[in-house]
Amino acid sequence: MPIKLFNSLTREKEEFVPLNAPNVSFYNCGPTVYGEFHIGNARNFIVMDTIRRWLMARGFTVKYVQNITDVDDKIINRANKEGVTPEAIAEKYTAYFLNKLKQLGNLPADAYPKATEFIGPMVDMIRLLEERGHAYATPEGSVWFEVGTFKSYGRLSRMPLEDMRQGERVDQAMLSLKRSPLDFCLWKAAKPGEPFWPSPWSAGRPGWHIECSCMSLKTFATETIDIHAGGSDLKFPHHENEIAQSEAATGKQFARYWLHNGMLDIDGEKMSKSLGNILSLGSAESVIDALGLRYFLLSARYRDKLDFTEDNIHQCKSAVERLTSATREALRASAGAAPRETPEVLALAQEFADAMDDDINTPRAFGAMLQLVTLTNSLRQAGDLPALAGAVAALVTMRESIGLGQALETDREAIPAELAAPLAELSQQIRSLLGDHATIPVPASGAPATDFIRYLAGPEGLRPLSRKLKLWKVSDEIRDRLAALGVMLEDSRTGTTWKFARK
Repeated sequence: MPIKLFNSLTREKEEFVPLNAPNVSFYNCGPTVYGEFHIGNARNFIVMDTIRRWLMARGFTVKYVQNITDVDDKIINRANKEGVTPEAIAEKYTAYFLNKLKQLGNLPADAYPKATEFIGPMVDMIRLLEERGHAYATPEGSVWFEVGTFKSYGRLSRMPLEDMRQGERVDQAMLSLKRSPLDFCLWKAAKPGEPFWPSPWSAGRPGWHIECSCMSLKTFATETIDIHAGGSDLKFPHHENEIAQSEAATGKQFARYWLHNGMLDIDGEKMSKSLGNILSLGSAESVIDALGLRYFLLSARYRDKLDFTEDNIHQCKSAVERLTSATREALRASAGAAPRETPEVLALAQEFADAMDDDINTPRAFGAMLQLVTLTNSLRQAGDLPALAGAVAALVTMRESIGLGQALETDREAIPAELAAPLAELSQQIRSLLGDHATIPVPASGAPATDFIRYLAGPEGLRPLSRKLKLWKVSDEIRDRLAALGVMLEDSRTGTTWKFARK
């Protein structure tokens, strides 16, 4: 089944066919680095990373680029407020942005172009637009794109002309310099104390829109990219203006597929500064961890609205607990078993893939994944270890393909490394108690903590051996000594499982 994506430009769900398959050029508008980002920003970053991951899972080679706007009025204002340079603010919050992406489970982008690294190419692009009659300079040294020269302006946002006439958010003095309220800034003459670069028109800096056009086209070294993405709030004016200036400069289609994620509501109300309900990422992280937050932000279809409510967060936390618990217990119970695929697992894996192929339908995909969780638990309880190994392998593949795999190593091991030494000492002591009956050597010094757990309580370990020899006191001592270290054993007819009870 081919992947279909909803193209905001045509407003239709289309089969995704890149220009140079299997290679894909994918550009997502990144942050303006002047402060901590909010949960609405996080949704965009996570959604687009998930789409990228699924394209990769389907065999595409994706070059993913996410820009960093490191020169802007907001950065300058923040720097003035804190009494530092704009460069210091940009550097601080770029580091914050990259660190948070990692915590949220995103893959690193293939490139993070910064606006200040492309000033020269931006000047060249503006000069070309001026030469072709699409741009004009005003006396104070700013340069504007003349929207009236680009006849298809508005085809992405499809907004009524009256709504678009708001134009750029500039003061009345600047507005009076423009030929039309719709004209937007390509080059902004610097005010005293602002950062600036030389240009044919003035000492100044580029406008926001020209930055993304230039960074995307130059980074991909092409005139047409496959995917351009961002939040739905960027359709107008940002993405509309990017299309106009890029296509006016190159004469070619700028981007073939436009992807936009829906906005975030807070308890049924649109999140906005005017309502004072902006939810920072830090505030969200105080009620739900990174894995749960990623799950929540994918719990609605990416282009639909999503509501941050107490009930929704509770449901997502419960789902993630089921997911991680099932994965952890299945990995432990099936360790060493040869995986066997079953028709039930294959059907759920296909349902998951069909959902993702259908415009990244994560709610439907999550439904298939949680059905697999239920099946995995049933197989573990039934003791069918080969089928269990096949089921948990499929579950792990699902998790990793959408970025929910960041806790898988913890799920596999789940025992703190600092317990390795006391567990090694306990292993030696119990082996001494069993004497010649214990023929398997203790794991080497420095082995992972879980190796000692398996040695003590695994299927071929010392506790099953002591029970076979009817040395019940030794068996109980292993259980009690492990419990004292926080490792809780659970016996069932299919064997023994363990978990670490965090104190």
